[in-house]
Amino acid sequence: MLHRYFYRGVSALIAGSSFLISGCSAPAGSRVELQRSDDGFMLLKNGEPYIIHGVGGVEKLDLLASYGGNTIRTWGADDVGPLLDEAHALGLSVVVGIWLEHQRHGFDYTDPAVREQELERVRTAVQAYKDHPALLAWGVGNEVELEGEMDLALRQINDAASLIKSLDPDHPRMAVVAEIGDDKAIRIQNECPDIDFLGVNSYAGLSSLLPRLEQQGYTGAYAITEFGPAGHWETGTTPWGAPYEQSSSGKADFLRENYAKSIESEFGKHCLGSFAFLWGHKQEKTATWYGLLLPTGETTESVDVLSTFWTGQVPANRAPRVTQLEIANANPYGLANGQEIEVSVQTQDPDGDDLSVEWTVTPESQERSVGGDYESSIAPIDVKIVQDGIRNATITMPMESGAYRIFATVRDGKGHGGTINLPVFVGSPEDDE
Repeated sequence: MLHRYFYRGVSALIAGSSFLISGCSAPAGSRVELQRSDDGFMLLKNGEPYIIHGVGGVEKLDLLASYGGNTIRTWGADDVGPLLDEAHALGLSVVVGIWLEHQRHGFDYTDPAVREQELERVRTAVQAYKDHPALLAWGVGNEVELEGEMDLALRQINDAASLIKSLDPDHPRMAVVAEIGDDKAIRIQNECPDIDFLGVNSYAGLSSLLPRLEQQGYTGAYAITEFGPAGHWETGTTPWGAPYEQSSSGKADFLRENYAKSIESEFGKHCLGSFAFLWGHKQEKTATWYGLLLPTGETTESVDVLSTFWTGQVPANRAPRVTQLEIANANPYGLANGQEIEVSVQTQDPDGDDLSVEWTVTPESQERSVGGDYESSIAPIDVKIVQDGIRNATITMPMESGAYRIFATVRDGKGHGGTINLPVFVGSPEDDE
């Protein structure tokens, strides 16, 4: 889902009871093998079993390590050297993304010169980082098939994987796709012989991923390369088309259920591990939809859930629960221009910490990006907000008609927080059509 702006930076399996996908050793770096047995699949890093407890993102790696994460994933390889050094110093591994250009962005994979130029970029990245001890695997592309021709995307993926294999036989190659569609997984297994395992970006569909892979006939290993809340394309919408976002606690509960059912239960079988999205924050429909961290750096409840899975222990201090945002005696679908409304947020802290609540109002995003493409940030608008205690406030809505969101951001003062928002419309939604 992440576009290149943020960080530029399965398999044709041989029949048999056990084998290793790898080559000769690399004394200066790491050796990572994909092992298959009668029970399933397992990554071995320098001979030791390795389950990916990972995130996508490159920020606050020391914080990630403190919560029990062991792996990060990047989307590109530009200037990734310092990141690899930092990760290695913290005991983290890195799946280095090899960015492949997208057809929807104008990349013409039918042009041999353009293909060769891209492969030269792949060659440069692999030669630069293949011997780094933090390297776990190569992530070949990210959703390159989205809104493009699948045949061209598969050729693009395997050409890059073939080149990577020739340069670095000591680290496996993973193709990353946006969900699995009707036949993506089986086509990668059958048509990309130089890909070792599948990476799937899956959100609301994660709970049903395994039976859908089996239905396609996919028999290889996979990693979940993005997961988290329900995607903005998967939730219900208001009459004016604004998607409803889960609260931070709703996201945590959703993540907990999907992780237990579709990731943890499959370790050692077909699932090699996972990368939660996103270790950091970004604007995508809202500023809070996918970030595991608030823009101001606090960890959300989803981080507590991940850490509990990763370490088997509940964090000593946890993020606040945030479950509901309500407007008293007003219709959020048709607020009057300049109307004063009373809002309240339901929140509690599991550790009894004192909470603070920040209220903001923003215009609704009008961008219609695809696949995590860049979206401009949206600044809060200047409206009158009068707080009444911790959980209540009176907000004077804008005079200008249109779609907005009311946000409540909760913080415990100890590095943790939570969010919730509600789409509202000032004026009549029908007038906006």
